[in-house]
Amino acid sequence: MIYKSDTTRQTLNIITAPLMWILSTLPQVVDVGRTAKEFSDINDSLLVPFGLAFAIWFPIFIGCLGYAYIQAKPAHKTREIFRKTGWLTGFGFAAVCGWALISTFAPIGLLLWGTALVFIPAVYCLVKAVLILTAHKEELSSSEKFWVWGSISLIAGWTSIAIFLNWTPIVADMLKSSASVIVPNLIGLITALAFAATIIRKSGGNPVYAFPIIWGSLWLAYEQLINAPAEPLIGYGAIFGALLLIGMVFYSRQKKQAV
Repeated sequence: MIYKSDTTRQTLNIITAPLMWILSTLPQVVDVGRTAKEFSDINDSLLVPFGLAFAIWFPIFIGCLGYAYIQAKPAHKTREIFRKTGWLTGFGFAAVCGWALISTFAPIGLLLWGTALVFIPAVYCLVKAVLILTAHKEELSSSEKFWVWGSISLIAGWTSIAIFLNWTPIVADMLKSSASVIVPNLIGLITALAFAATIIRKSGGNPVYAFPIIWGSLWLAYEQLINAPAEPLIGYGAIFGALLLIGMVFYSRQKKQAV
């Protein structure tokens, strides 16, 4: 049976998927608001990776467009897998749109808190969608595994590390009177890696989810050890974390196959 909510769910995804891309590139295209580089400069964190790391948004945006198209097909209006995940992805995409608007236009005083808070529902929705899609992965065709499971895994992985990038400077500001700047950044890095490892384990070693986190960690190591040496401990920690997550992917996949 078709419900009005099915059409609303499909529409939400088909609107918010391209809107993420539009809003994220708006400052560079029309020269209004704050650019991504300007936001990174304000985000005083040792966890900001080398700029090339953010190129991963391009395949993420392309993948999400493909996902939105597939879930919006009339034949998928009542399909249970999209009913279970479509609202989560739609609200997750909408939260990323909110992050783009806040990072571009919010006053400095609200900038860090705004971007940090909006990432909470984004990560929650996208990670939950990935776990559901992974549990029902065999219900997807080969192309759907690529565009649906793969695309949502990719954006969920990247936002899973980005949320800690946004929260770390807030924590650092709270602790600045009692701790050196490296302490909250190390806490942020360790927490991010622990969170990622937990989701990798729960998803049975999802390599697509893990990839953007490993990618970001390696570019973070490059930033701290080679490009602009500042805190080698962060750089070596990022390398260790990347290796740890690679190991977690292989361990979780082998454990899942053994069951």
